[in-house]
Amino acid sequence: MKKLYKFDKDELWYAEYWISDLKKVIIHTGKVGTKGTTEELDFSNFDQNDKKLDDFFQDRFRKMGFNEFHSDNLYWLVVQYKMKSLKGNTRDYWLRDKATDYLNDELGWKGLGHVDGFDMGKTITDSKKFVLNIFCVVVNEELGINAIKRCLKEYRLDYTQIKIASRKYSFDGQYKLKYSAKKNDQTFNI
Repeated sequence: MKKLYKFDKDELWYAEYWISDLKKVIIHTGKVGTKGTTEELDFSNFDQNDKKLDDFFQDRFRKMGFNEFHSDNLYWLVVQYKMKSLKGNTRDYWLRDKATDYLNDELGWKGLGHVDGFDMGKTITDSKKFVLNIFCVVVNEELGINAIKRCLKEYRLDYTQIKIASRKYSFDGQYKLKYSAKKNDQTFNI
């Protein structure tokens, strides 16, 4: 998969491609934050050669002003759920798997980013508190937070229990709480 971006009139656009299980090339384009459109090409047109395909994609979209998105402009978003124990329970594992899958689809199809991983365990500042953290990398902080909230609410993935925090991708400091479903709980600890 390859993904490129461009700014046009203060709006961010994306273009990406991947090869489907059916050996079709899927080209997905749109405005960041929207699902966009797809185009299918036959992979055999490229002699099933990844380099030819990549060259075709790069040439086509770079001519239109698309480039790689610089990592200095990315954000980490952390979706956090409280757990009752260090090991978690069946519900925590189900939630981890479902939320990770749905968020990865949501962020990917809207050109916003992807889920980079998760952890489960004690918080750094209080060894008696346990959390599930799902780490996402996004190109737009505000749109990413809104997409995450909408996705978790729509798919009923304990939306009323979440916290979302962010920091710049290239910054190794503290995360800042951006959303808490519990208005009286405005603390955030990894």
